[in-house]
Amino acid sequence: MYNLLVSGEENAWEGKMYSLTKERCVKVAEYTPIAISERLGKFTLDAKKELMSYPCIFAYEGFHEAPKLGWLTSIREKSNTITIEFRIEELSPWVTVDQFRELAPILDIVGFESFRTHWAVKDVELIEELKPYGVILPKAFAGKKFNVRNPEKIDFDVAFSFPGESRPYVEEVLKKLKELLPYSPIFYDKDYQAFLARPQLDIYLGNIYKNKSKLLAVFLSKDYQNKSWCGLEWRVIREVIFKREHEKIIFIKMDDGEVEGVLLTDGYIDGRIFTPEEVANFIFQRVDDIEN
Repeated sequence: MYNLLVSGEENAWEGKMYSLTKERCVKVAEYTPIAISERLGKFTLDAKKELMSYPCIFAYEGFHEAPKLGWLTSIREKSNTITIEFRIEELSPWVTVDQFRELAPILDIVGFESFRTHWAVKDVELIEELKPYGVILPKAFAGKKFNVRNPEKIDFDVAFSFPGESRPYVEEVLKKLKELLPYSPIFYDKDYQAFLARPQLDIYLGNIYKNKSKLLAVFLSKDYQNKSWCGLEWRVIREVIFKREHEKIIFIKMDDGEVEGVLLTDGYIDGRIFTPEEVANFIFQRVDDIEN
């Protein structure tokens, strides 16, 4: 299975986001098999997860240039539109324009489909069909979400802030959250060790928490209050609060320890009551709300 997205807009696939009218998305009339359209075309949460698990071909109307390969990282549904966020994977070698046109019938691209802006889902094993052209796919398509990149170049859906004492619990939350958001970037320190071994790490991390993360999941405890690195992260988080960007923060309280700046009137998830799996679901709900 793969997603085919075709656009008539110049440079549509040069950015990170694109919108289509809902009637052009995953419909039988838009070259998607009926069984697939019935299962995925309503864009339920399960459908979005499945759609984001498939590789994508990003092409332009008329197939006048080579397509791009990548995947979806977010799907947001409005009343009349579907907005996607996506990531392009730079590959070498990759198919040429002529090779793509030659591939079109094999990839179930038929009729006037190449001349119409739309989003179709094809029941074709894209990876297998590309092998004869010498295309070497990245590890991401073998089940890993991202090649590890410099986190300053990633827009994260979630970033975690926690003391080391809470790591076992946080890792269980992270494990479940990665299942719920299989193609969404999450900032967790151990996933980016190579990039955190540097001078002025405080400035580097501050930029990630302040400018590169949609939601900050903060695990509060007496240990959080006493840790130097948590203190640095907390300064950035307090600036977010000062700017009244409250939708960017979710508090998870691990014990009754006080953290300077957290008030009795501040809401939180109680990590002593809720399991890591339940907390992951709460974080997922907040991410989904931000996107929609």
